[in-house]
Amino acid sequence: MKADMILKNGRIFTQNEKALWASEVAVSGKKIVCVGGLGACDELAGPGTQIIDLDQKTVIPGLIDGHTHPTTVAKTIWHIRMPLYLEKERLMETIKEYAEKNPKEKVPYFFGEGYYAETFGNDGPRKEDLDKIFPDRPARIQDFTDHACWYNSVAIDMLKDEDGGIHIASPAGEAEVVKDKNGEPTGWVLEGSPDGDTGIYEAINWHPPTGTEEDAVSPFLDFLKSKGIMCIMDGFTEGEEAIRTFYDMDKEGRLNMFYEATVLMEDCEQAEEAISTVREWSDKYTTEHIHINTVKFFMDGTNEMGDSASLEPFENDGSGENYGSMTASEEELTSVLLKLNDEGIDIHIHVVCDRAFRTCCNAVENAKKICGEKWGIYVTLAHCELIHPDDMKRVAELGIFIDWTAHWSGGYFGENAIEYLGRRRWETMYDFTEIIREGGTVGFSSDLFSYGEAERGDPYFGMQTSMTRVDIELPLDEKKYPGSVRPPLEARLTLNQLLKGYTYNNALRMRLSDKIGTIEEGKLANLIVLNKDIFDTDPFEIKTVSPEMIFFEGRKQEIKEVSFL
Repeated sequence: MKADMILKNGRIFTQNEKALWASEVAVSGKKIVCVGGLGACDELAGPGTQIIDLDQKTVIPGLIDGHTHPTTVAKTIWHIRMPLYLEKERLMETIKEYAEKNPKEKVPYFFGEGYYAETFGNDGPRKEDLDKIFPDRPARIQDFTDHACWYNSVAIDMLKDEDGGIHIASPAGEAEVVKDKNGEPTGWVLEGSPDGDTGIYEAINWHPPTGTEEDAVSPFLDFLKSKGIMCIMDGFTEGEEAIRTFYDMDKEGRLNMFYEATVLMEDCEQAEEAISTVREWSDKYTTEHIHINTVKFFMDGTNEMGDSASLEPFENDGSGENYGSMTASEEELTSVLLKLNDEGIDIHIHVVCDRAFRTCCNAVENAKKICGEKWGIYVTLAHCELIHPDDMKRVAELGIFIDWTAHWSGGYFGENAIEYLGRRRWETMYDFTEIIREGGTVGFSSDLFSYGEAERGDPYFGMQTSMTRVDIELPLDEKKYPGSVRPPLEARLTLNQLLKGYTYNNALRMRLSDKIGTIEEGKLANLIVLNKDIFDTDPFEIKTVSPEMIFFEGRKQEIKEVSFL
C-alpha cells in the first residue's frame, strides 16, 4: 500500500515517549502509516503520493482544549465589547461612550463587557452608577470573569416577579442577588448566567441568540481550529439543541474536530437525571467525532467572589467562622461517584479552593476503596486554583486528572482573591509543578465564556502565559510584582509540560489516546506545521507561533482569519 501523503525533511515532535522526534511521517487515508527518520517512509511513496518538503519546519500533534464553552461564547455574539479599565472614572466614561454609540432604538438591552472586580472591591458595583447612563432601558455589565454582573434599576425591576422576588438563571440554579442592609438589591449579582435574564427579554419582547445557531458558534470554532485545536471538551453542554448543532455539523462534514459533550448535574439529587440524559444523548448523537459520557458538577464557586470552599476562614471575616461553601458533602459526592461508576460515566468537577479540592480527593478515595477492582471511571478536577500542599501527591495516587486554564497563569483575575484568601495563600495559587513531579496528569484548556475574551483561547497565548507567569494583555502592576510576574515564580511550566498537557494528557482523559494526542503509526493524522520552531522560541514570544499548515485526519484544512473586534 502506497501513502497518500508524505511529509519529509521536518522536525516532527511526536509526543510519543518512545521516540519523541522524527523527520518524516506518511499518511494513508485518515491515518498515519509511518513515522521515522530520514528515508523511513521512502518505500511508501508511489506515483500518486503527495510529497511535502517541510524544509525543517516543526510539526506537532493536533492540540486539544480540555474545557471551554462554545455555545456560551456563541450566546455573546450580540454583546457590546468594550475596553477594560481598572479606574472607575475611566470605566464609567467608557460605558457612557458605548451607550451613546448604541442607542436604545438600536440596542434595547445594553449588555456590555465588562469590568474588573477590583474596581469595586468586596461591596461590588452599584446600580445607581448605571442609572445615570441608562435611565430608561435595561443594562447589564459583565464582570470579566463571567462569575458576576452589574445591573441598573430598570433591569432589576424587569427581573422581579409579582411578589418582588428577583429571578436570574445560573449554572448552579439561581444566581445570588446582593442586597444592602435594608434588603434592597445593589445591582451586583453573583453567578448570573449570561442568558439568564428571562424577565428582561419578556419585558422588551426580544430574545437574544440561543448560542446553538451554527452561524453564532462557527466563528469561535473556526478560531480554535485556526490555531490547531482539533478536539474540545465542552465545560457543560447547554441542552439538547446544542448537542444537535454539533451533531448536524459533523454529519454534514463541517465540524472537522472532536467534540466531547458534558451533561450538567446541578446538585447530587440530580445524579439519576444526569445519567439518564447522558444515555439519551449518547444514543441519539454519538458519531465518529462526538462522544457523550461525562457529567459536569460545580463543587464550589470562585475565589474572587468569596463563594469557594476554603480550609481556612476567609481573611476578611473577623469572626473566623466563614470558610465558604460547597454544593455537596464528602458523603454525597462519594455516593454520586459510586452511581457513576456503576454506569461507567466519567465526571468533570469545577473546584477552585483547597477545602473543595480535599473533599473531592476524599470522595474519590472513598469510592475507590468501596469499588476495588471495579473502579473504572475518570474523575477530572477543573481549575484547582488553590491546593493544600498535603494534597498535591494525592492526584497521582488516586488517578485523578487535573484541568488547568493555561491563560489564567499570569494573574488574569488580578488580586481580588486576596481579600478572601489572604496574600500568603494567594501567592501559592496556580501551582501544578509538584503534581506533575509526582506523576499526576495535568491537561490544559481555555475555559472561555464570551467573544470578548475569545482570542485568549489561542493555545500559544496560554503556553506563553504559563511559561512566564505574565499576562500578555493584563499584566500585574510591575511596581508591586517585578516583571509583572504572578507569584509564585517557581510555578512556571515548561514547554514540554504544556505540549504534553495539550495533546497526550487531554487525549488520555477524554479516552481518545488510541486515536489522537501523539504522532504514531495507526493514529489519526492530526498534524500542525508551525510557522517557526516553537522549541527555539523565547518564552515571551510563544504567542507569535502559529500554524502554517493544518491536517485533520489527513486532510489539509483551511486556516481562516478570524477577528472578534
